[in-house]
Amino acid sequence: MALKAILDSLDGVDPQFHDLYEEKDGKFVLVIEGIEQHPGAQSLKSALDRVRGEKRTLSDKLTTAESRLEGLPDDFDADAYEHLRQQAEGKEPANLDERLTAQKTQLEAKFAKEREKLEGRATKLDGALRRVMVDDGLTKALLDAGIDKTFLPAAKALLKEKGQIKLIEDDDAIEVFADDGVNDRTPLSDYVRSWAGQDEGKPFIAKATGGDAKGGQGRSFGENPFDPKNPNRTKQQELIVANDAKARQMAEAVGIKPYW
Repeated sequence: MALKAILDSLDGVDPQFHDLYEEKDGKFVLVIEGIEQHPGAQSLKSALDRVRGEKRTLSDKLTTAESRLEGLPDDFDADAYEHLRQQAEGKEPANLDERLTAQKTQLEAKFAKEREKLEGRATKLDGALRRVMVDDGLTKALLDAGIDKTFLPAAKALLKEKGQIKLIEDDDAIEVFADDGVNDRTPLSDYVRSWAGQDEGKPFIAKATGGDAKGGQGRSFGENPFDPKNPNRTKQQELIVANDAKARQMAEAVGIKPYW
């Protein structure tokens, strides 16, 4: 059974799939990981790139046309020009000044209309692409940091509201970064991992099961490599690399202040 990306309600959806949706602006949106590799997202980006290219081409053409028309000298005499052309070619003189003015007006109107249309399409595609990339990037970073899926929508909303997550475009490549107050291009995964280890993010961490090591809020872990009674430095380092937030939490659970 195919899952729809956006629903008005979850009434017709099997309960086992409810956790795959998050509520946003009165709708239920399917949380999709790896959307940047999805053919639909790639087509969306390709369309956006194509529109931007068309917009640049039209702008260049308009600039060229304007420069050619504005290149005539201030003392240009259309009548004298036509008189000389008539003598040289034996043709009836035309009102060059009026013709140039009419052509300029037509070109400006045509390109203005096309530019407005392309800007509208580019804005729409750009907005859609950015929303998809931010949502997907946040979802992956939060899950990697150990955030409980139940709290995923709330955590995403909180981080978005902070206004520190943004997309930066360099050489036609768009990437998601976060501004941590020191570096405005902090990788999103590093930013979220750091946030998850702070007081604001700790309540969102998924509870571990098994074992007898307790966290500050009753969270329990399996074998705790930071336990002073049976420390395992190899597993400590592996856990720090794999999930820094969880490592800090497990260390604090047995009274060890994180040393990294």
